[in-house]
Amino acid sequence: MLFERGTHIVSASRRTDIPAFYAEWFAHRIREGFCRVANPFNPSQIKEVSLRREDVAAFVFWTRNARPLRPFLAEIDGGGHNYYFLYTITGYPKRYEPGLPSSAESIDDFLFLAERIGPERVIWRYDPVVLTPDLDAGYHRRNFTKLAQRLSEGTKSVVINFVKTYRHIHAELSRCGYADPSASEREVIVNMFAETAASAGIAMQFCGRRKCGTEAGEGKCIDEKRLKRLFGLELSARKDPGQPKDCRCIRSVDIGRYGTCLHGCMYCYASRSFPHAFRRYRMHDCSKDML
Repeated sequence: MLFERGTHIVSASRRTDIPAFYAEWFAHRIREGFCRVANPFNPSQIKEVSLRREDVAAFVFWTRNARPLRPFLAEIDGGGHNYYFLYTITGYPKRYEPGLPSSAESIDDFLFLAERIGPERVIWRYDPVVLTPDLDAGYHRRNFTKLAQRLSEGTKSVVINFVKTYRHIHAELSRCGYADPSASEREVIVNMFAETAASAGIAMQFCGRRKCGTEAGEGKCIDEKRLKRLFGLELSARKDPGQPKDCRCIRSVDIGRYGTCLHGCMYCYASRSFPHAFRRYRMHDCSKDML
């Protein structure tokens, strides 16, 4: 299955951190002009996705560490590819995010990208918002303010979202004392974030459709308006039918694979077993055409 010329957005990736762990593989696939992707619900179904410049409208990179992709940016730029980054920095204690770089390293990486490709193409994600006894509203106020002040040099946008308690992470969250915030608690936190972001010159949006908070608009992480503003693309605003109901993103094709991210975040929806993910990572061959 191939997509129509010049019309598809490639998401790289909601399912894993391609810039952090599979940058060399991605560079190989750009050179070859295609990759193959297995259906996550039926791995025997495999489709071919063109990665050629004439077929891809833009790449959207989702990451928490873009350093490994840096050596390939010149090659990606030289190929004339459009792209922007959705870069998550939450800065939580190591017990929540054991495999991530330090906040200082992440901020430096974020600002490096912003200087290289422009702050309009590096969007900050403070996602997910997790509420526990040590990550309470006061913690989030201090943490978000500190990050916003630093990242304001390198971005014009921030996207926030509350954690989704998928079945496979519920027990882990419970052990940390996670409590699902009430609507009023969410509203207080959202409005606090919005005021802080605005004071730092950053526009804030929610990830998708949410009905809490009066200061935050509904947002699209993969957004036809942003893609038009950045690259002059004329794309349909139709919601991606393959994404959850609350998601407002436009249609894209994801080239990642679940169960392959190694960051180890306790709230991760994409990897159910990090030991299995490490085994897959060690077995991975960058020359192959699929993750």
